Amino acid sequence: MSKDCNDLTLPGNGTSRAQRLIKGLLPDYVRVDERKMEDLQLFAVKIAAELKFIKNENPWSGDDWSGFFDQKIQENQLTNPHFALFLAFLKLFNFAQQDINTLTQRHLDFYYRDVLRLKEKPSESDQVYLILKLAKHIQEHFLAKNTAFKAGKDDLGKEILFQSTDQNVINKAEVTALMSLYKDKNGRLYKSPIANSADGLGAEILTDEMQWKTFGTPSKLFPNPDREIATIGFAFASPILLMGEGTRKISLKIRFKPTEGLLEKLRTLALDDTFEIWLSGAKEWIRATIGWEMTEENVDAEILAFLNNAKTWHDIAGLEPQVGPVIDDPEFGIHRPFKGYDIGEVTAKNILSRRDSFSTKRFSTINQVMAVRGIGEDKINDLRYSFRHTNHKLISGANGIDLILNCMLLPEDPAVVNYDQEVLIQRIQTNSPVMKVNLANTIQSYGYEILKDCEVSKASISIDVTGIENLILQNDQTVLPIGKNIQPFGFRSVKGSNFYIGSKEVFGKSPKTVELKFKWHGLPEAATGFADQYAGYSTRNNQSFTAAVDFLDQKTWKPISTSKSLFQGNNSLPLNSDKTINLTGSAWDSIKEEPELENFTTWSPASNRGFLRLKLNTPDFGHKEYPLLFAKAALSKTTTTTVDDIDLPKEPYTPELQSVSLNYSAEEDLTLKNSKWDGFFHMGAFGEAKLSPQNDSFSLLPEYSDEGELLIGLSEHQKSQNIQLLVQILDGSANPEKPVPQVEWSYLAGNQWKTFDKFSLLTDETNGLIQSGLVAFAMPREADNSHTILTDKLTWLKASVSSDSDAIPDFIAVLAQAIKTKFESNENDPLRVGKAISKETISKLKIGDSAINKIQQPFSSFGGKTAEASSDFYQRIAERIRHKQRAITSWDYEHLVLEEFSEVYQVKCLNHTSYDGDLTKYRALAPRNVTLVIISNVQNKNAIDPLRPKASVAQLGAIREFITRIYPPGVFLHVVNPVFEEIQVKTKVKFHSWADKSFFARKLEDDLKAFLSPWAFETDFDWTFSESLHGSVVLHFVEKLDYVDYLTCFELYHLVKNPVSGALLSRTRVEAAKGSRGVSVLGSIGTLNSYGDHLIEVLETDDCLCEDNEIKPAASIASVENEDLDEAF
Repeated sequence: MSKDCNDLTLPGNGTSRAQRLIKGLLPDYVRVDERKMEDLQLFAVKIAAELKFIKNENPWSGDDWSGFFDQKIQENQLTNPHFALFLAFLKLFNFAQQDINTLTQRHLDFYYRDVLRLKEKPSESDQVYLILKLAKHIQEHFLAKNTAFKAGKDDLGKEILFQSTDQNVINKAEVTALMSLYKDKNGRLYKSPIANSADGLGAEILTDEMQWKTFGTPSKLFPNPDREIATIGFAFASPILLMGEGTRKISLKIRFKPTEGLLEKLRTLALDDTFEIWLSGAKEWIRATIGWEMTEENVDAEILAFLNNAKTWHDIAGLEPQVGPVIDDPEFGIHRPFKGYDIGEVTAKNILSRRDSFSTKRFSTINQVMAVRGIGEDKINDLRYSFRHTNHKLISGANGIDLILNCMLLPEDPAVVNYDQEVLIQRIQTNSPVMKVNLANTIQSYGYEILKDCEVSKASISIDVTGIENLILQNDQTVLPIGKNIQPFGFRSVKGSNFYIGSKEVFGKSPKTVELKFKWHGLPEAATGFADQYAGYSTRNNQSFTAAVDFLDQKTWKPISTSKSLFQGNNSLPLNSDKTINLTGSAWDSIKEEPELENFTTWSPASNRGFLRLKLNTPDFGHKEYPLLFAKAALSKTTTTTVDDIDLPKEPYTPELQSVSLNYSAEEDLTLKNSKWDGFFHMGAFGEAKLSPQNDSFSLLPEYSDEGELLIGLSEHQKSQNIQLLVQILDGSANPEKPVPQVEWSYLAGNQWKTFDKFSLLTDETNGLIQSGLVAFAMPREADNSHTILTDKLTWLKASVSSDSDAIPDFIAVLAQAIKTKFESNENDPLRVGKAISKETISKLKIGDSAINKIQQPFSSFGGKTAEASSDFYQRIAERIRHKQRAITSWDYEHLVLEEFSEVYQVKCLNHTSYDGDLTKYRALAPRNVTLVIISNVQNKNAIDPLRPKASVAQLGAIREFITRIYPPGVFLHVVNPVFEEIQVKTKVKFHSWADKSFFARKLEDDLKAFLSPWAFETDFDWTFSESLHGSVVLHFVEKLDYVDYLTCFELYHLVKNPVSGALLSRTRVEAAKGSRGVSVLGSIGTLNSYGDHLIEVLETDDCLCEDNEIKPAASIASVENEDLDEAF
């Protein structure tokens, strides 16, 4: 069966405004006596020839009366008296003609005016918005209703007055900041700090209408946007981040509350590319390096620490569904990376059982782990792979999902210092060091939409710092220099000698581990080290020399270790100059951090904290013993003949350090209620917010749930003062194919947005920001001007839409202290209301008021109409008698809309047709459905695409609301714009030799667009729906252009696009294009003043080779032939 059997589209093109005027309905269309004076004179001549002329004295001689009327008026205005009398009669007869010719009008007037009691519509006064400014000493001022403003004089010389339509309270508040934020489909945010500018950054607006994008919608998105991309993230401040030097490794662990589907979403993120990490520096933010490579030795140490610290088998194997903590090595084994278990429950339990079987309950070597049942080379490789690359990780467990962010600062990177807002600009309210984590804007897979739903239940940070050399070094005698060889226990190192090591950075925290790195100078070089050096002394070897280590806290030395070996070396081996002293254990657990520790440069008995002390144990280095041994040896050899035979003791070693450095690690839990740290912050598009410690959990990122936000900043606004704004929009700049979104108005209280309740939104003439008008608010008292997420000292309002933001038109202005005034006639010229009062005309009150300093009229008046003309009256009533103010037939719908809406040029009514803007749901056989296709009068409206003019969203809504009141019950009404189906020409053309190829190639494209879309260039053009256009017609048009020599390889393409998104649905080569639906209009592809839309190749020579392209049938919505798309698409 043919697919067109059910195509019941009503033929025809509807009714245009020109077609609405039926002259036969006018009273003077047919007159009773239409004869002019010349007609009457000619009639007299003809009838006189039929009348016999008989003289009194003679019988009839055959004469007639024509001789009396065959007269002319001479050039000197003289004629025969009888003819002059005849002409005078005809002049007087004209009065009788005029009277009888009013019979039709008098009959209509009797019926319309006397019987039906109808009359012409009265004039409608125009209105205008004014902006009032108060005098400096006035804070608020009451303006009574009907306050008069002067607007000059009319053509009759009478004063024009406009009166306020309502009472108003004027205050000092002004709109001083406009910002906007737009979120694309990927969750990427584009900000406009100066919304009322061409680029959102303050560039001058060059259009005549001075419009700007309401929500800062970019015309080009990532990766080449024409608007600034907002940086979103989070930050925290804590003294633990104070790190001055060395290699500084930072690991931030964030635990998310598990929600359905969250883990699967997080798995899709490329974690290493998703985040940028910065730390506060003295001059600028310091960018951290993501992750770090580890040596094999350190990797094994990390593995052992991981297994030794595990408390349950879940800590090793994770829970299903799980990612990590052990990840499959993709180069070994059979598993796919990041999927499934790597170490299962049974193996994890075996690991714990084997570990706890040792006396120390710890693994000490990897070989011990290898011996666990279920652990082989594959699993060891997996463990090493997991800990070798310490980049970001994702681990799921019984209590939630852990995101671990690893980064580092290199030794050459600057110090992390306390935050200085004056230097680093961002308003983070803290005096502690800050780590901020931004979402990277450099990748396509932006993570905001996933991460914004993450609720943080717990967080912790750990740091590992190596290579700290800026230490305070001191012995019992003096402060020791840095960078030079020093004697840590003095020049005579005896038992009880002290070596002090101080650092505010390290010991102001609660370290988890501390490592002292010593490089000794002048150690004995003998194979047995100190055993050889101290031959003859009391027993001393490489492991004899130890020191007790204490930590100063609250002026008390707290023991860390009673004995730590000072030197590295086995008794049977030479000494190693490098020595590492590991200070780990439970002793550090009782040490609490002291972030407010004051600066210090030396240790003294009054010192409160900040130092380690190494107290030399027994044995000492033999400085007291040496003189006695030397004397004894000398006396025992008095009989020796030579000095060389004397076996004298060697001098004792005086400890001397070539360098001292320190490594340490620390960690801290981060919760909102933890007083140890200084806060968690959301890093927003325009500012920062410190989270309140009221809840146990918080969102990872600031919430931006709306597609578009317009932020309005008010200066000099006092608490609880009402505010009235004028919102001026540009008609026709919205996408009328999109549904109008709900606009939500909010105010900023502290750093929280709160929605206005229905009672606080006093007025909204904009009908949801789709037309110009006033918006008035009763401001709650909690709306203040103290906040950090936006500019401080301003009161902020927000208009937001969750989707379809392009259905809101562009703005021209948002102005405070606006009032509406209306023209009040005082016997003024009745035609004045038909002429708008131009902007900046009104600047004075009729009666002066000292409280008002300035009056501004930023825009022309609007809405004025003169009284209905008689011809319009008769036409309206004739239509009214037919449709009876009820929409029943197509004729009724069309004429009712044209009558009510003067801005509509043409209407087509499609009965039993359903179309709401979605072509895929178009139905021509849909009982009870009525579709009205609106052609708006768009002349001189630059915001509208002339090739595809469409009625505005507000206009379509107004038409729908009007018809809804008068259509029958059960009707489903659709009010839409036409669907513009595009014609594209592809051809090769040869110009005449005199024609400039560059200029006329562009002119040819302009001429094609004018030919295919004549409505863009002609006024009062009657539109044609579902028309056919044969390719030969277009070809003939091009051939007849005077600058075209010939053309060849001519092809015609028919394109159908989605009216909402503009996405191409089909592109088909045709011989003749036909509008596919009853709402379709054929027109040119592209836009005005753009080139390359039609595929025109200018020939340089007469040689041309054309491919034999198959001609395809006319396009339809159902046919999508993407394989035939031209390269241009």
